[in-house]
Amino acid sequence: MKKAVTIAWVLLALCALLATTDARSGRGRGGGRRRALADRSWRSSRPRNYIHDIVLPWSQWKPWWSHRWARDRAGWWTGPNVCETKEGDPQALPDGEGFMLKIKECGSGEDGSYRCTYRADDFQQKYTATVTYRCCAGYARQQGKPGCPLKVAELKNLLDTARGLGLSEFVSYAGKAKLEGALTGMNNFTVFAPTDGAFQSIPTRGDTPALTLDQLKDTLLSHVVSGWLTANNIRDEEILRTLGPGEIRTTAYSNKKIVNANCVKVVLSDQLASNGVIHVVDGILPNTKKSVLEIISQDSRFTTLKTALGQTDLPSVLDSDGQMTVFAPTDSAFDNVPQETLNRLLADRRCLKNLLLHHVIPHTICADAVTGKHRAVSMVGEDLKVERDSDDKIFVNTAQVIQGNVLGYNGVVHVIDNVLVPSKAQNIVDVLAASGASRLVELIEIAGLTDTLRSQDNITIFAPSDQAIEELPEETVKALTSNPGALAEVLQYHVVPQAAFAKDLKNGAMLPTLGSSNKLHISVKDWFFHTMVNVQCARVVKADQGGCNGVVHVINKVLAPPTQTLADVLEGNETFSILVKALRRADLITALQADGPLTIFAPTNEAFKRIADDTLDNLLENTEALIKVLKHHVVEDFLCCDSCFSRRGKFRQVFRRSPFSYSSHDGASVTSCDTFGTNGVIQVIDRVLRPPGIHFDN
Repeated sequence: MKKAVTIAWVLLALCALLATTDARSGRGRGGGRRRALADRSWRSSRPRNYIHDIVLPWSQWKPWWSHRWARDRAGWWTGPNVCETKEGDPQALPDGEGFMLKIKECGSGEDGSYRCTYRADDFQQKYTATVTYRCCAGYARQQGKPGCPLKVAELKNLLDTARGLGLSEFVSYAGKAKLEGALTGMNNFTVFAPTDGAFQSIPTRGDTPALTLDQLKDTLLSHVVSGWLTANNIRDEEILRTLGPGEIRTTAYSNKKIVNANCVKVVLSDQLASNGVIHVVDGILPNTKKSVLEIISQDSRFTTLKTALGQTDLPSVLDSDGQMTVFAPTDSAFDNVPQETLNRLLADRRCLKNLLLHHVIPHTICADAVTGKHRAVSMVGEDLKVERDSDDKIFVNTAQVIQGNVLGYNGVVHVIDNVLVPSKAQNIVDVLAASGASRLVELIEIAGLTDTLRSQDNITIFAPSDQAIEELPEETVKALTSNPGALAEVLQYHVVPQAAFAKDLKNGAMLPTLGSSNKLHISVKDWFFHTMVNVQCARVVKADQGGCNGVVHVINKVLAPPTQTLADVLEGNETFSILVKALRRADLITALQADGPLTIFAPTNEAFKRIADDTLDNLLENTEALIKVLKHHVVEDFLCCDSCFSRRGKFRQVFRRSPFSYSSHDGASVTSCDTFGTNGVIQVIDRVLRPPGIHFDN
């Protein structure tokens, strides 16, 4: 047993020494990460000594090399006038109980403090604790001497400091609540002390507060936190446990230029006392015992909002722990919504949930944080413009905040006078017009598809823009509008019966269409800093226009559902008779009837006639060479003009993942783009392309 313990210690020492070497050199796994951490606020004041930092609390044995780090244990923080603050799990501290491996990491902070983080693991649960050492109030460090020997000020206790700050009402109420002893004693506290004007909100009977002694005491103690908490240590969205029944949620904005406690602004910070620190706030800190849901449920102004919430699963979200901001529309705000729209929203739970989520932000925004124009993102993923105007009024989009900072333990409620309706709370048909596809809405009505699309769930519409429809030949539009059945078939070809957002549109994807066996081919090309997305060679010009039952992507062309394979298209067009003849002789015509996707660069008859007659005849008779030439024109991919060629129509040598690569001396140009078959696309070219090893003059 003794031998096993010795071997274990030797292995532990070797691992720690290797880790130390890697940490110093920056080599090995995680070396870059350790260097990055050194730039943070808690910077290491010494090389990492992993052997020293591994603490085994069940043994007081000290290895022979421990004297090397004796200077570390006798640092300045072990001297006089140093105050210590402990946070986290006591089990993780060196004197904590339990049999576990503990690791310590220490470093100096930019504020001059020294912090040690302890991590412990008992192989069932992990624990973390921190101990922070800083000079006690009124003392400072002196170079070369331990502790904080320099006395920089004669500090008074918290009560006398508050009196010196002119906080007479706070001092008076502390006396009435019998808290003088606590505020003048030896224990350290952080006090969020209200100004004199703030105490006017406390009801009185004559000169006496209309509160019981216990109520008054609880109110004041809910402004007091144990330990030191200076402005540098105030963190955004932190919950502080007070000495009273309440909690304090701290929020910090604009690099801590605006700090709030329970959405009450800190107007003066870091007023040091001999037994703590005072932050002056401009109001009584509100009680945070209620959740955001309880605040709304118990307010008679939110009858319609409560009804709407009851039809969704959002009450559990608003009642959960965390932090959120809710812009709550009153009943009068809902009255401003057209009755037809409101009825449609209340009847469609998908739209209703998106509507309500658009009024929620997943972090706390207090009214004081709004100093100008700001942008926030709601929980439905759409932008909210929050601003304070020149009249000191706060607006969220078109709604005005008529009462702010109603605080709960999991967030804050701001009462607004208008309902915020996002696009994702609208039916997808309603989204089309707002997305620049109003002409498409007219065609949908003519085809009798309005109710069908409204009733569909999780669909995607690739919507031709108004300009795309206007560019159609007039006779085509007349033919379609006079035949609603044919029009419906074309329009349904633009609809995918599944929600496909921009992130879901992957290169080579084949998307099914509504009411048809035809599929839409997606091609994605990256040009330097720009990504081009095509659907059936129509470019997506505006993506992710969301509705509550799907998503709209606006495209620059009208899509026509193909009915023939590539082979059938070529055989039905006399322009390609020589190409078809060549394909038949090479027995490749059936290859163009396969599933695909395929792209064929199809030379016209005129392109073949550029080749001398005897050379062409020889090529048509030489099956091996003919197969090689024809295969050089076919790519097993879906290539569109819009993303594959330069403006002059010359081929680009960019298809690294396919054999499609042409020499510039071929000089072929695309004369007609994007003719579709059910299994691919035809690009018409004006010259026959020559594969390597085949020579002819074209």
